[in-house]
Amino acid sequence: MAGELIRSIGYNSFSYADISKKLDIKNAAIHYYFPSKSNLGVEVIKENLLAFNELIAKWKKEDYKKQFANYIHMHDSFISKSWVCVVGALAPSYDTLPDNMQKELEKLVNTILEWLTDLLEKGRETNVFSFTETSRTKAFMIHSALLSSLQMNKVLKNDVYKSIQEGLLNI
Repeated sequence: MAGELIRSIGYNSFSYADISKKLDIKNAAIHYYFPSKSNLGVEVIKENLLAFNELIAKWKKEDYKKQFANYIHMHDSFISKSWVCVVGALAPSYDTLPDNMQKELEKLVNTILEWLTDLLEKGRETNVFSFTETSRTKAFMIHSALLSSLQMNKVLKNDVYKSIQEGLLNI
């Protein structure tokens, strides 16, 4: 539930009352497991890191092009819900996040970028991908484009996300 609220309205915009209302439980029940909102935020980030690691472990059997396409389409289901990804939801308010959340968010972003950089490098070495930038720079560009396309799609409610995906798949 907290992850959904972060993706839809942002971390700073929801409260325990929002969660308890949606789940029809008392605030105290949430506080029991998550004494502070930042504990809850850290758990959401950790869940996303675990989910990403599980996805890339599954994708490992695929060729580089298919792994890349899987990554590019990872958030397709978010469009109909007008969600952004957790990184896209939390990064704009990074400076207002508690230290424990900042550290976990950095781990998540670094994990994604390290995997993507490695995939791009291996793909370029085997002539699956062709680009002139360093693999790290290309990873920054791709990840940033996806993040912003989800945000722009939320605002414009059009096909920005799909257009960006199509462009990215042509590397």
